[in-house]
Amino acid sequence: MKRLATDGPATIADLARAESMKPQSMGTTIAALEEMGMVERKPHPTDGRQVNILLTAKGAAVRKSAGDAKRTWLAQAIGQLDEQERETLFAAGEIIKRLAEK
Repeated sequence: MKRLATDGPATIADLARAESMKPQSMGTTIAALEEMGMVERKPHPTDGRQVNILLTAKGAAVRKSAGDAKRTWLAQAIGQLDEQERETLFAAGEIIKRLAEK
């Protein structure tokens, strides 16, 4: 769902490649999300043989709600740390960020 929200509509094959999955496995995942109303299928604009998967308004709302809940939980958890623990946490975050950028 994140990839659809970020990159827009995609085929099941495109999503499977991007997530290093088999297309059949991605198809199963998409079918479950479609059944829940999180995504929908639309004809591909240029290739009539393909179908694009799009995030629905419900799917976008669920993503936002989950993201908000995660951020709230993290803020509360960090708020329970003492000053030294927060400094250590933020210093570690900077190191991880630097490693990820290499």
